[in-house]
Amino acid sequence: MNSRKLSVISGVIIFVATLFLSWYIVSGSEEETTQESDTEAAPVLMVTYQPESIQSSIRFTGRVIPFEQFEIYAEVTGIFEHGDRPFKTGTAFNRGDILMQLNNDEQRQQLQAARYEFSAIISQLLPDISIDYPGNYDAWSSYLDNMDASESLRPLPEVADRQFRMYLNRQNVFSRFYSIRQQEVRLDKFTIRAPFDGVVTDHQINPGALVQSGQMLGQFTGTETLEIEASIPAREAQYVSTGATITVRTTGINSETYSGTVTRKNALVEPGTQSVKIFVDISDSDLEPGYYLEGDIRGQVFADAFKIHKDILIRDNELFTVKDGRATLTTVELRASAGDSMIVSGLEPGTTIIDEFRNAAFEDTRVTRREEQ
Repeated sequence: MNSRKLSVISGVIIFVATLFLSWYIVSGSEEETTQESDTEAAPVLMVTYQPESIQSSIRFTGRVIPFEQFEIYAEVTGIFEHGDRPFKTGTAFNRGDILMQLNNDEQRQQLQAARYEFSAIISQLLPDISIDYPGNYDAWSSYLDNMDASESLRPLPEVADRQFRMYLNRQNVFSRFYSIRQQEVRLDKFTIRAPFDGVVTDHQINPGALVQSGQMLGQFTGTETLEIEASIPAREAQYVSTGATITVRTTGINSETYSGTVTRKNALVEPGTQSVKIFVDISDSDLEPGYYLEGDIRGQVFADAFKIHKDILIRDNELFTVKDGRATLTTVELRASAGDSMIVSGLEPGTTIIDEFRNAAFEDTRVTRREEQ
């Protein structure tokens, strides 16, 4: 063979080899592309949008507080002597028990002197009454006979005669009577009694100390009636009414459930939190003030709505749906919040929703259904 023929044959061989190699590469690329396409589909959890009527739930957290609680202030000055039991934090008292007794010797003796003086005035008036107003003599004589300087004054006899009333008024009978009554009220303030069954939750004074008028002495808390103070969103307050029965539960591992009744709802919205306070009575329970509890109150009923988990929302009001096998960002209408869930609407019935968190970059990704483990 001459060199020319060899060149032609070599060229043909190279051409055929190039065609074969190109076909092989193209075939391999298509196969790889097909394989890539098959592996691009991401398995995700899916749920079908089926709208229905949904009862929203207003979740709240509240603190147990006593319904009856007051701070004790002195209205008079005296030495703190004693009580029916030690006035110490944690000491329980029944209604009417003496919490604190201040020394009242001086005030009591002044009051007794005023009563004796008042009885002397009536004694001086009786002779004139027997002559000028004989019809009133027996009542006033009996009143004087039953007067005891160590006891509170009884109400004065009824005076129907206008002339006799004016006579008593000129003799300062009424003014002296009510002056003594005023002293009796003041004397009672030396004894501080428990207004209800409860416990001393703070004491700031001990026996033997001098108590000044206006001084805070401690705090007394009732143990019979308890309630929960909680806040709910202002926009949902209209769905909460007094008298409604709700269920509350303690937080933690050993959670317990209790029944309560909404007794009060504030009419004002707190500007900072845009919430409204409600109060739930839980007297029939073994709870103590200070406990934190959770609860749910029935809210508004939404028609043609669907409940989803909040975590699947993108940019507040978007989520991923499946269209032609690909993830598609879709806008939904938010109706209400329900704890970790959100009530939404605005999708066509039967729409497939991707029921797990994906960021916005996931859009247009091929997806396939994954069964929940």
